[in-house]
Amino acid sequence: MHAIWFVAVLATLGACKRDVVPPPEPPKSAAPLRSASGDSDLRVMLSELASSKACAMIRGGFHGLRASEHPDVVTGVLWIRECQITNVGPRVKFRIAGNGWSWIDETSSKAGGTFAVRQYVRFSIAATIRGELDIAYDRSAHVASLWFTPDKDPEVDFKTIGGIDVDSKGVWSSVVGALGTAFASSPEDAALELATSQGTQDLSAKLENGLAVTINLCTGLTRVHLGRPAKGEMGIADVGETRRVFVELEPDGVMLIGPQAAGDGMTLRATATRGAVKLSLVCAKHAATVASEFMEGRTKSNVPTLGSVEVRTQARLAIEPTTCPVVVVVSPLEHAPARFAWERPTAEIARSTGGPLINCPSNRPPRR
Repeated sequence: MHAIWFVAVLATLGACKRDVVPPPEPPKSAAPLRSASGDSDLRVMLSELASSKACAMIRGGFHGLRASEHPDVVTGVLWIRECQITNVGPRVKFRIAGNGWSWIDETSSKAGGTFAVRQYVRFSIAATIRGELDIAYDRSAHVASLWFTPDKDPEVDFKTIGGIDVDSKGVWSSVVGALGTAFASSPEDAALELATSQGTQDLSAKLENGLAVTINLCTGLTRVHLGRPAKGEMGIADVGETRRVFVELEPDGVMLIGPQAAGDGMTLRATATRGAVKLSLVCAKHAATVASEFMEGRTKSNVPTLGSVEVRTQARLAIEPTTCPVVVVVSPLEHAPARFAWERPTAEIARSTGGPLINCPSNRPPRR
């Protein structure tokens, strides 16, 4: 249902354009109109509507984080706990805050020695992005796009939480470790510096391309994602919507993705190519408990589930209709690393948010 406000914006824009006498043609020296609308009042209205609705689509969400060295693999989670959007005219300030964790496998050299970090690094993040909203509609593809485009670098405050275990070797361990901070920082301090720097850079890079909401009006499929897909193109299917996006879990890890509506039930098909995992569906409030406990270093959360299945090669999981938003929670089995993927049918996702919003000659699958 959250897509309906977006369509209402489109309809209002169209109605206003029909009822208002067209303005005189701008002089040739004027800047070209943005793709949303040349009427500044309409763009302000768009910003105000988006500001009031967008955070409801984002707050409380669990999003997969890609490995910087392997961008086709999800190795961490970003949990957006706070969201605030304020606007002055068409200009928007977008602020999010939350927690997360990411697997870091890094070896670095410093002061004649080496240190290695191989663990889940837990973190907090607060980011502020300033820019403008724009909207477009492709009549042939029936895809509506709402873009939030930053006009300056995002402000990112990234902090690690808890300690970082360091496997220090050679001169670093025997000399620098003994001398302490007299000549160089300790291995733990260097690892903390590395994790903070890497985390800040990675998340800043993800945010600098902005945010987009794309809706296929023929099916109702909605995607919220980072970046700016071209007009008429849906955002790329991410983890949980296609089995082409894999997740890697270490023995002490946990993965959460969602929430999604499941008023007509939910069906998942999962594949494991290495190791085995337990895949569970839980209500969002219980997923928050799992995430909070993982942030505190605990991984044995015992919360009610709507359904679960062990995935060793191929598996299927289906649950009955439920009114609570549903989050996918996955943990490894047999204390071994795992690589897996799962998929909820695209058509089922679209129906869960209200289904088709317009009548189309043929309900072609959305562009990926």
